[in-house]
Amino acid sequence: MRGMLGLPYKLAVFVTSIRVTVTGCSMYPTLVSGEDVLFNRMAYIRRSPKRGDVVLARGLLEGRRAVIKRIAGVPGDTVKLNEGVLTVNDTPIQESSSQEGEGVWTLKQDEFFLLGDSMDTSTDSRSLGPVSQKAIKARAWLVCWPLSQWRHLHEE
Repeated sequence: MRGMLGLPYKLAVFVTSIRVTVTGCSMYPTLVSGEDVLFNRMAYIRRSPKRGDVVLARGLLEGRRAVIKRIAGVPGDTVKLNEGVLTVNDTPIQESSSQEGEGVWTLKQDEFFLLGDSMDTSTDSRSLGPVSQKAIKARAWLVCWPLSQWRHLHEE
């Protein structure tokens, strides 16, 4: 029975996905400028965003421009950036040579902490603050262009 439900869901995800071209290097090496990524707009109907998801968020920057970032902190987490070391709930997660955005954020029930994979070149929650779940519009699932770089980012 599970296999029968999986195919219609996968078809619906494909039909309702949004295609976004990556610009900039804030998500390098996961995503490279010029790659086209399909984002699943249905991903968070069945579950909440999880730490590690690569997401498309809107409303963070001027002009409705979307951003692509990774979820580093989820509701209830304490995120700390001190001397370039990012910790989540006192566990070291990532290091940056940049000292920008140092601080401590305790995430409320509907808040997420978004970071670029390349923290030295990313505008993210360190300067924009925590992001509400309603700003998270979709989860990345497939790099579809160029064809030579085709790969799954998250299984659907």
